[in-house]
Amino acid sequence: MIARYGDLPQDPVSAWFAETFPHQDLLRTRIAANLHRCPVMLTDPPNKSYFGHVVELAIGLALCDQSPYPRLLHCLDPGLATRLLTMADYQATVASAASHDTVRRSDRALRPAHLFTAASRLAHVRILLNEFDRHYSDAVARTRHVLEQYPHLLHGRPNETYQTRRAFRTVWSSYSSGFHSAFRSYGPATAQVSLLDGHRHADFLLGTTVLEVKSGRLDENHYLDELIRQILTYALLAHHDGHHVTHVAVYATRYQRLLRYRLDELTNQLAGNLIDLTATGAELAALIRNQPRRRFAA
Repeated sequence: MIARYGDLPQDPVSAWFAETFPHQDLLRTRIAANLHRCPVMLTDPPNKSYFGHVVELAIGLALCDQSPYPRLLHCLDPGLATRLLTMADYQATVASAASHDTVRRSDRALRPAHLFTAASRLAHVRILLNEFDRHYSDAVARTRHVLEQYPHLLHGRPNETYQTRRAFRTVWSSYSSGFHSAFRSYGPATAQVSLLDGHRHADFLLGTTVLEVKSGRLDENHYLDELIRQILTYALLAHHDGHHVTHVAVYATRYQRLLRYRLDELTNQLAGNLIDLTATGAELAALIRNQPRRRFAA
């Protein structure tokens, strides 16, 4: 007899979320109503996954004071890595320094066209690195070797790049209208935050706010359920790892909306009772550690 989908047992982490936070539907309804009132941005990039990478990486390059995404940059020739950071307006902190590890963001105004070029190159690196990460422990070395042999992989298909650039211009115009200033006001930015020894990775930690960037659709319940679980996971694990986290936020670029919640108030509401963040984070961490290890997502 074949089991129906609804009869299949939940994995331990999903079951824990359902039991610990039984009122997630309240947040889902709230987010859906909020986004429903927002004008949807009319962008249609040919490769939505690639586009999402480009947007996230460009935001990281624009926000971080020090060189972000070191793992991606180490997949490149040091000279090329430094050139990409220079395009994104990072400057060496020492006149003779040649390493991309010794740069800091300059005070110059952001240049969207240059940011796109740097972010799009790094997006191709990330996609290749993620493929190697699924199978090899030396993924960085393998990625670097392949890119040395086939440097054209950094450029992608011309037509896809052109259409992605057009969509990026639209998103970046919206981002520059106030979201960048809001993010900077939250505090110093760290991109691709490794949590629980690399079991999970949050898009950003801005001061005491964990931020998730979403470039795709959020118009169906399963998208919102996944989003809610993501932000709760990242916030609880960040707290467990010793980060001082007070808020969790979502930047929905397609809807031109920033949603931000106090972590303690949110978890209490979704649980229906007072939540001990330290104990709850430790429970979740233990469950995730007992799962098969996910490969690193750059």
